[in-house]
Amino acid sequence: MEWERWFQGDRSAAAYRIELARLTGLAPAMAGQLVDDVAALLVDRVPAMLGVPALLAISVLVSHSPKAREASRTLLLAITEELAPAHARTVLESLALAWHASQPILAPELRRASLRGELLQTIRRLEASDVPGVDVIAAILEVLE
Repeated sequence: MEWERWFQGDRSAAAYRIELARLTGLAPAMAGQLVDDVAALLVDRVPAMLGVPALLAISVLVSHSPKAREASRTLLLAITEELAPAHARTVLESLALAWHASQPILAPELRRASLRGELLQTIRRLEASDVPGVDVIAAILEVLE
């Protein structure tokens, strides 16, 4: 499977619950609800160590949206279904790294802007390489802004 080639590590729902609880301090039951909902798009495909910070970055990016959960699902679906696994890895790694780097930023608007800037930079690099499907992610970001 192509996803296994590009994504090594524990991809189980349990790993996602543990990583969500570790990074957010959420109770395991709450982390489990997130895994059952939005993170389910990444479980069994992307290792928790990469998927969870990417998911947290996406949640910050869409937090201002009135339908944040749906926006998160839409963006994750675009990443996992429109992009080849190698390119999805590039986007998810960019999001995960940006989320970790944004931790010291306390103001939600500045944090969202920092994450958005990193994601847009990654999208521009992929667009320059004519990566199929990246235009869908760019369009979703436009709508979310």
